Amino acid sequence: MGVDKIHLRLLKSLLLPLFILLCTTEGTHAYAEELPAQNVLVLHSYQKGFAWSDEQSAGIEERLKSAAALPVIYTEYMDWKRYPNQENLEHFYETIKFKYQNIRIDAVLTTDDAALSFAMKYRGEILDNAPIIFSGVNELGVAGIPDTHNITGVIEKIDPTRTIQMALEINPSVKKVYVVFDNSESGLSTGKMVMDQIDALNLGLEIFPMNRFSIEQIKATASALSPDSIVLMTTYYSDSTGRIVEFDRFSSELGKSSSVPVYHIYDFGLNHGAFGGSLISGRIQGQTSAELALRILQGESADNIPVVTDSNVRNVFDYNELQHFSVPLDKLPEGSEIINKPFSFYQTYKVLVLSIIAAFAVLLTFIFVLLFYVQLVKRIRSNLEKSNERFSLATYGADAVIWDVDMSTMIYYFSDSWYELLGYERDEVNETRGGWRDLLHPEDAEQEDRLRTQHLEGRSSYYYAEYRMRSKSGEYKWFQARGKVLRNADGGYIRFAGSMVDVTDRKGYESKLQMSYQELESTYEELTALQDELLEQYNKVVENQALLQTSEEKYRLLAYNDVLSGLPNRLSLSEELKKFIQEHSGGHAALFFLDIDNFKYINDSMGHTFGDELLVKVGERLLELSDGRSKHFRFGGDEFVILFKDVDGYSEVIRYADSLVQGFKEPFQLSASVVHISASIGIAQYPENGVNAEELLKNADIAMYKAKEAGKGIYVIYGREMQQHFDERMIIEMHLRNAISNNELSLHYQPLVDIGSNEIWGFEALIRWNNPVLGFVSPLSFIKIAEDCRLIVPIGEWVLRTACQFIKDLQSQGYAGYHISVNISVIQLMLDDFTNMVLTVLRDTGLAPEYLELEITESIFMESFEAISSKLEALKEKGIGIALDDFGTGYSSLSYLKQLPITTLKIDKSFIDSIDTPNNMSLASSIVTIGHDMGLNVTAEGVETPEQLAFLERTSCDKIQGYYISRPIPEKEVAGWVAGRRAG
Repeated sequence: MGVDKIHLRLLKSLLLPLFILLCTTEGTHAYAEELPAQNVLVLHSYQKGFAWSDEQSAGIEERLKSAAALPVIYTEYMDWKRYPNQENLEHFYETIKFKYQNIRIDAVLTTDDAALSFAMKYRGEILDNAPIIFSGVNELGVAGIPDTHNITGVIEKIDPTRTIQMALEINPSVKKVYVVFDNSESGLSTGKMVMDQIDALNLGLEIFPMNRFSIEQIKATASALSPDSIVLMTTYYSDSTGRIVEFDRFSSELGKSSSVPVYHIYDFGLNHGAFGGSLISGRIQGQTSAELALRILQGESADNIPVVTDSNVRNVFDYNELQHFSVPLDKLPEGSEIINKPFSFYQTYKVLVLSIIAAFAVLLTFIFVLLFYVQLVKRIRSNLEKSNERFSLATYGADAVIWDVDMSTMIYYFSDSWYELLGYERDEVNETRGGWRDLLHPEDAEQEDRLRTQHLEGRSSYYYAEYRMRSKSGEYKWFQARGKVLRNADGGYIRFAGSMVDVTDRKGYESKLQMSYQELESTYEELTALQDELLEQYNKVVENQALLQTSEEKYRLLAYNDVLSGLPNRLSLSEELKKFIQEHSGGHAALFFLDIDNFKYINDSMGHTFGDELLVKVGERLLELSDGRSKHFRFGGDEFVILFKDVDGYSEVIRYADSLVQGFKEPFQLSASVVHISASIGIAQYPENGVNAEELLKNADIAMYKAKEAGKGIYVIYGREMQQHFDERMIIEMHLRNAISNNELSLHYQPLVDIGSNEIWGFEALIRWNNPVLGFVSPLSFIKIAEDCRLIVPIGEWVLRTACQFIKDLQSQGYAGYHISVNISVIQLMLDDFTNMVLTVLRDTGLAPEYLELEITESIFMESFEAISSKLEALKEKGIGIALDDFGTGYSSLSYLKQLPITTLKIDKSFIDSIDTPNNMSLASSIVTIGHDMGLNVTAEGVETPEQLAFLERTSCDKIQGYYISRPIPEKEVAGWVAGRRAG
């Protein structure tokens, strides 16, 4: 190829881009007027770090931040799972009200039920009546929304049926499903819903709930499951002992210890021991609810947007878990997603690899042919390089960009300077095909098109234009472009070429000069208005200063004072104590720790509003009893603290304590009724019982607890022996927490004999505890502690289950008709699922309800009659016996006794011990008569002599128990004792 021909081709490549530039028009892009950002408030029911909340939050933020008009996102956490109480709700309300009082809320996104309830309740008051978009709420929760105006969202449809079907496809021999859920409100709701849906499949599956097991029991049970079982994991926050667990850690440990696959309901269990299943995705729910929010922010009405009911699920399995349980991939349901699968290049690109090998073989045949042309190409390339060198020297030597358009092909060319100025690589913006026009500033495109058209039509002798182009960094640069079109003999276009120069700096100077001129013009106007503006600003400063002072006072009031009673709060107490100790190192003071007795009963029976009114009255009463040297605080709940300063001696502390006890003996006049209450008071003296705030509070609390134990309504001054007692109590509680898992508990059985037939009616189950460190611990020592720390719940269920299984086994050995009597704690009775627990134990053990008798003390009924009576009535209707234990030692009236759902009266041992006196003999006889008149059976406890038995036979008492019949018998010796008695 000749040098002239090479130059001609280069000229054509330079003219082509510029020709296309002049021939192509582009409309002006109008800037939409920028609207102010909209505000979205996201309310989470649970705490940050809780996997489900984090997944939904990530989905919400992902979608909102991808919107063209990015809204301002505010996020708040109610922490309702850890603190589901009124105090937390009030604190959250004050927080939202304070933080967003000056922020317009355009939409509210809520996750789970607690946040939705809060938003609906306070939408009009503190949330600007903003539309509500919910997420993570099931169908029952949505159906219970009282007013659906301006509300839409995403229903969390919990449906384990697809997961169960998948499990049966993988392993058709599955017969048992172990469902893991906790005892929280949401956990019980989810667990019941899941079990009901599985049962509705009618597949003959056995379902086992595991909410009454501790973490260790769940893992131990899972590790021993047979191959015909699976585990189904829902949400899990705490085990049956109340211990808080981290879901990720517990899920991973369960997956490792389980002998069968652990299927999940939610996808945040993936990579944490989840085998797989049809998993609900919190992230997808969050993205869907955010999409609804964006539609509302763009103008749609929430009332016109239907609630999304589609299940946001993923059919997914973990490859590592499949390998663990030796499940081949071809057994998975069709369309299943697999995570963590190792990458195999050959398997993935098998066809491609074989094609490349075949192509390579073909290409080898052409290599020798191509080598023939190498020398020819080298000679042509050498000539082309020389031509390119001349052109490159010319373009690099100039301070301008050379451009060219081939008008026949409309291919553009730009010299390297253009790429250096704008920062692009060649063909990055498709510039050879006219893509460079997209880089023009929208305000300059129309003028550039007009000037180019004028020249191409011959109305100007050359092309000249100034315009801005966008660099890769996003910055616009100014260019001054010149060019000329080359025509053929017929007037047609051949090439359009020219140059352009970067004039950004010059334009900057011109812009600054123009701005300076405009600023000078406006300076005079600004000076004339300056005086009025300064006066207005001064008035605003004065106004803002007053508002700031009011806000600071309000914030301090909220931070240091109790909202309900108006008294200083716990934070204020802590600072007051530290301040007093720093300023009075040689002084004396006393700290009084008050707790209202039986306040929980008042709240349960009269309602929380009544209880709040009573707490306000208590605060007022304490202020009335003050002598000016004491300062009063509400510590929290029904606890109050008094700091008594400048104490002269021990006697003065006693006098003030006496005045407090006497002051509480006066009734409290509330709006609806008169209430008589008492308070237990613990006293710690400074510096005798503590030299810092923490030590004083701890010791006063110990003393108050001692006052509770001593009978309530009294005061106790802290002593060192109390700390020892408290430490001993803590040791017992520590060992008691592992008593069930370590198999330290056992049951002894005391026979009950029917007097009329002299036959064994049954046994009363009595608990015993043998600890390797503490030895045998009396029930009198550990039962009260178990109730205080709520360990009585798992222990009580263990006793009931063990006793029922014992009597069922005894019946199976030929002793049909024997009954079992089990003592029940008030803590157990107050649980919402107590009735279901009893019926579940009977179903699991196979014991008929008529062979079970539950023993309840009088004091239990008096504490919460309404709540307990309905539960016992339901059990009584099932055929279960209800015995009133220790009758005669309490304070029940006969009219009150008629209302109790009982079947048996048990006469306390104290009446039986003293029947040798006429008065007590008459009283015991009267109790038997009363019981029979009311249609009840009567059982006498503590029978130890033949004379006592003879008396009870004369009074027609129904049953007896006591050492005269037998001491409590260890479980393994009962069968032998019964056989021996029959033989005798």
